[in-house]
Amino acid sequence: MKEKGFTLLEIIIALSLVAILVTASLPYLFDSFASSEGDKAADAIAEKAAATRKDAIEHSERRTLPLTAGGVGGVRLPGGWKLEVKSLNDARFHAPAKGQVWAFSAAGICEPLSLRIGNGDRQIVLEFDALTAQPLHGED
Repeated sequence: MKEKGFTLLEIIIALSLVAILVTASLPYLFDSFASSEGDKAADAIAEKAAATRKDAIEHSERRTLPLTAGGVGGVRLPGGWKLEVKSLNDARFHAPAKGQVWAFSAAGICEPLSLRIGNGDRQIVLEFDALTAQPLHGED
């Protein structure tokens, strides 16, 4: 009578194939996690801009959001991500100046500003409409 089952060699080969497939898919998994972090940060910045504009209109007072390399008005960027800004007069993106703010007038008009967040591998550019503070487009 012959016994049924897998040999040790067959099990090792099957496990090796699974390990190769998992190893090959890891970069794609990490890219999707990194991009979702950046997308979440971009969405949070857009929401913060809209909320600040609304607050400026409701209270008829100028409101500002502080800009730092690590975030916008309390919205922190994920680890390894940095913020760069570009106003209408700037030729290129640069790190926010010390004490730089993004201003929203009592009428709801915001300073025209483009923000770029990135982690070296990926960059997301947010350009905001001066009248509505809504982002105009996304990835660079």
